[in-house]
Amino acid sequence: EIDHILPFKKSLDDSYMNKMLCYAAENRSKGDRTPIDAWGGNTEKWGQITKAISKWKGVDSKVKRFYRADFASEKQKDFISSQLNDTRYISVLALNYVRQLGCDVSVTKGYVVSKIRHQWGFNSLISENHNTKTDKKDRTNHGHHAIDAVVIAATSRELYTKAVKQIKNNKIEIPVPYPGLRDELAGKLKDLIISHQPSYGLSGELHEETATNYIEAHKGLVYRKTLSPEFKEDWAKKIVDETVQEQVLSHLAKYGNDPKEAFASDKTVYHKDGKTPIKRVRVLQRLATPEFVEENRFGVKDKSGNIFKYFKYGNYHHVEIIRNKTTGKYKGEFVTMMEASHRLRGIKSKLNLDGLKQNMTKIDHGEEWEFLMALHTNDLVSVTNENNKLGYYRVQKLTASRNELNLREHKASTIKKKEEEIIVKFNKDFEDYNLKLHKVNAIGIGP
Repeated sequence: EIDHILPFKKSLDDSYMNKMLCYAAENRSKGDRTPIDAWGGNTEKWGQITKAISKWKGVDSKVKRFYRADFASEKQKDFISSQLNDTRYISVLALNYVRQLGCDVSVTKGYVVSKIRHQWGFNSLISENHNTKTDKKDRTNHGHHAIDAVVIAATSRELYTKAVKQIKNNKIEIPVPYPGLRDELAGKLKDLIISHQPSYGLSGELHEETATNYIEAHKGLVYRKTLSPEFKEDWAKKIVDETVQEQVLSHLAKYGNDPKEAFASDKTVYHKDGKTPIKRVRVLQRLATPEFVEENRFGVKDKSGNIFKYFKYGNYHHVEIIRNKTTGKYKGEFVTMMEASHRLRGIKSKLNLDGLKQNMTKIDHGEEWEFLMALHTNDLVSVTNENNKLGYYRVQKLTASRNELNLREHKASTIKKKEEEIIVKFNKDFEDYNLKLHKVNAIGIGP
């Protein structure tokens, strides 16, 4: 498994220098501790570790992490301070960068902006409670960035200085720059189009990390699990070896079906001979036919050319929407990140038999099909809803398993509200949405 040398929950460090490969059992044993905290007291094991890392060259930063003791208390002490300093430094860099344009640049602090925004009654423009006196800034709608931009643009040096003095005296009375500004801003917010960065590049995993095997006798995909406190009771019921399953379930029952107790480090599960310990088991991931595995899994071959394990494909790069010229039927061809990579690099695949370099998006789907568009995550589309009103949405998710698109209202900054979501399926109802693709640049929406 991939382990974070300094616990990620405490360090928030997901860099290469904080990662290494380790056995799953050792990862469980280490937990949320640094290596020296976990094994420093074990002379034999710590000696093995230090001997191994002493051979690493050119990665001193990685080696030093193994010797960091008492990391949690040390890091928690100065984490907030370091984050604030980083933010201040980035602000200074941004200020100096913009000044190179020859502009007269001034800076406003967020706290002052929030006080002025509240004074002018702007919070309620997108706030759920629509209370003009609310102090709450609604961050569930991306429109709040535009509101802050208007406040900053309307805040002169003189007004800013006045606001700071009033805030210090706990009394702020800053008049709106001109009558009707709030209503004007409200109108602009209604027509605001949020620009999201579509995922056109090859970013993300080509396949998932966990490997599975296909066992024809069990008619399914199987993966291995270590018997540890994290092992779930449901997994025990899916162990493919019936004898092993019986032993594990019996062991679990002795401890009230509590995996944390049953599979603690001082507990051992034995085979029927009562001598051989069971450390890892094969669990059925899902039932599957050979055809399904061939279509939906990436097979890794050994030196003889035989597939010995399978990986589930990673993210989808895009979906190609096509329409049958004769029947009018719509179809969504979902293209995985791996397939897009193979097309771009000219690697042979099931859909690129010649192994020639080509565009990641396939336009020609045969004489019977008309290519309409390709949609990527975060592309902007317009749809006609039930009331025949035009609405703009971003592509939130490509769901090949259900042959559908998840669309999210383009101003929404969370994925919690069902009313901001539309599910579009590639079936006979697809045409009713009148779905169109739009491009958004720095100054507005394109065709």
